[in-house]
Amino acid sequence: MPDLLWEGEAGIGAEDTAPGPIETEAVSGDAAAVVTPGGVVSALGTWAGAVTGLRSAEAEAAADALPRGAVVGPFSGERAAWGEHLERAAAHYGSAVTWELYDDRGETETALQIAEAVVAEGRHTLVVGHFNSAGARVALPVYRAAGLPVLLPLATTPDLLADSTGTILRWCPDDRAQAADLLAAVRSAGHTRIAVAHDGTPYGTCLARLVRAPRPTAPPARPALPFGAVVSDGSGPATGAVPVAVPAMPAGRLPGTDASSGPAGGAAGRGAGTGLGTGFGTAPGTGSRAGTGLGSGTGTGGPVAAVEVIDGGDGPTAGTVAAITALVVCGTHAGAARIGREWRAAGFGGAFYFTDDCAVDEFAALLAEPPGRPAAHVARMRGGPETHVDAAFAAATAALTEDPERTGRTLLAAVRAHADRGFTARGEPEAGSVGWDFTPVPDAPRTTAPVRGRAYDVIIVGAGVVGAATASVLARHGARVALVAPMDGSQDHATAMSGGLVRSYEPDPYLRGLALRSHQLAWGPAALAPGPYGFMTTGSLVLCGDPDMEQARKGVAELNGAGVPAELLAPGEIAARFPGLAVDGITAAVWEPEAGYADPPRAARAYRDRALAHGARLLPALVRELVAPPGADRVRVLLEPGGPVEARAVVLAAGGGTGHIAGHRLSGADAGRTKSIRYGFFHHPATAGLPTVVDLVTGVWGRPQLSGEAAGGYMAGRPVDEWDVPPGGDDTLTDEQVAYIREGAAVRWPWLADPATRFLAGRRGVDLYAPRSRPHLGRSHAGSRVVLATGWSGAGFKTAPAAAELAAAEALEVLTGL
Repeated sequence: MPDLLWEGEAGIGAEDTAPGPIETEAVSGDAAAVVTPGGVVSALGTWAGAVTGLRSAEAEAAADALPRGAVVGPFSGERAAWGEHLERAAAHYGSAVTWELYDDRGETETALQIAEAVVAEGRHTLVVGHFNSAGARVALPVYRAAGLPVLLPLATTPDLLADSTGTILRWCPDDRAQAADLLAAVRSAGHTRIAVAHDGTPYGTCLARLVRAPRPTAPPARPALPFGAVVSDGSGPATGAVPVAVPAMPAGRLPGTDASSGPAGGAAGRGAGTGLGTGFGTAPGTGSRAGTGLGSGTGTGGPVAAVEVIDGGDGPTAGTVAAITALVVCGTHAGAARIGREWRAAGFGGAFYFTDDCAVDEFAALLAEPPGRPAAHVARMRGGPETHVDAAFAAATAALTEDPERTGRTLLAAVRAHADRGFTARGEPEAGSVGWDFTPVPDAPRTTAPVRGRAYDVIIVGAGVVGAATASVLARHGARVALVAPMDGSQDHATAMSGGLVRSYEPDPYLRGLALRSHQLAWGPAALAPGPYGFMTTGSLVLCGDPDMEQARKGVAELNGAGVPAELLAPGEIAARFPGLAVDGITAAVWEPEAGYADPPRAARAYRDRALAHGARLLPALVRELVAPPGADRVRVLLEPGGPVEARAVVLAAGGGTGHIAGHRLSGADAGRTKSIRYGFFHHPATAGLPTVVDLVTGVWGRPQLSGEAAGGYMAGRPVDEWDVPPGGDDTLTDEQVAYIREGAAVRWPWLADPATRFLAGRRGVDLYAPRSRPHLGRSHAGSRVVLATGWSGAGFKTAPAAAELAAAEALEVLTGL
């Protein structure tokens, strides 16, 4: 059968012998469904059957060695139509560069978080994006300080590169040229009375200000051209545009319009200024209806008259509707469409001119123009925005293919050399290489579904090892996935503080099934220790008392039957092999010579990287609530910061934070209880040769530390009775906490009581403990679009690969309607 399992890792195919069924508890009740690993593979294969391009182990290894580029844009939300240009290019040019997608949703605060996280990770050679200029403005100083090259294919705000110091290339024309060309197009069409409205966004207000800005001189008069596409070199008024004579008018009125006809109670202070069009407003603190926004222009060849902005939020009035023949609307495509509908509803029958954010396919449906109206036109980057995105990716890919080791200014110089256009010293496109066209908005389709912003197939809440591994499976099988978690560098999830113990034996049969499957997927010999997860073979002892022996015997038989070496050792044999370990009160121990420990943060990063390599997106945010009404086809995920994002399914892998997320079955106390976990690293000669140990008799656990922090030491942990604590963790223990570990763990490791034993380091983490220590794994309830993968009670790391496989299969069943 095709390789439908983890990327290049050992798995169980249809012809293989499964290590026993995994009894997957139906979390909505007491019933249980039995799911064999082979059955999970079949479920994944059903989805993947329509997906092509699953990569082999060799291809995965090659991809890991490629240079990485960060692609930042709006991949969900109202601006997602623009993010699709970046997504398509990243997929097309992914053979020589691993492009990792970060979803800023067009939000400035999120854009800044992403920039800081990308720089902190220090593994990307360059950045393509941001699309949103406001986000780019706050992010660019972060990249510049780190010397990270940035390519801006779609950000149009003027002067973004003012302080670029040669680290940024912009591939598109800017809004100053757009404003000038837009005015020229309006005038060329014969309109003499126009107004400007904006949607209140930074993008809309900036463009409106540029459109109305007075211009002291006008371009030389040119012969009139038939109205149609207007061509510009990107730096000034469009070629062929002819200024239309605007008759001089007294300040404060348009012909046939009384100055007092503006709306009462308008926005404070929005009447001042000069302009061509209307400028009705209200003085601060008054109910005055006097308008002072009219000005005068000169004849042909004279200055371009300014245009006063009418705030789209106030809506049109009878006076403004009658006074003008064209309206320039500046804003995002959703906001601009809203303004257009409002003006049509108020009786405006003139022409619309929309700015470039409206040059997306869904705009016509949002605008919903009735038949017979004058054609609405939209500004569009010459050649289309996809041309500029493609050119940026092509040049970056060519430069990195030529020399994957290039970074910084050297890389940017190579990108310039491979570009299809020239750039100024600052990094702006050279005059004549880019420009603006103005094209009619197409007719709206007769029947349209509501435009809500592009939804994800699956949103995964939590980027610990379970969440990251689930994202890897789903992305590899073609689902459109977002991995949602804060990117602020905090270590408040269980993975960050996990001790990383890995073995196949668990006394609970259900967890044992997950652990065995995880061995097949990740922890077995195919992991090639240390491998991508930092796996270290130490051997593992699970110390058992009399009550534990029935499951110990069954477990040893199951492990050996599944090809995992295991045996029962008597206390005397344990003492002989491991003199640093006391065996008082032990009946026997399960010995796994191939077990050990792995590096949890490294493993989570490896799974996350695989997910990103297959097109998953990172969305930095906290999740506050899931909104999933019965019968709805999507789940709304409420984020902080930012607005809502939608998905057809949600996998909740939030660990100790599960109960803090509202709107699902485990919100509040139903999730279980959070509990502190503490352990320390100690150094003593008697630790030499000790394996990983889990003691079912006393509850203590430990393992050697073979590399990295506290190398040469031995980790020892002791249970603490601290419940209902907030999620979090840190790398410090108090003297009292260290003494508590020493006192309790010395029962099993007597050398801890020796004053010569040195304390090297310690950690404190928090995990969610579920009732009966059984994780919540499966759909929240029958028919739910929320899949739970949480409540691991300290056992989540070693079982994460199998848990992720099951969670992914459940999510894919949601997508396929099973």
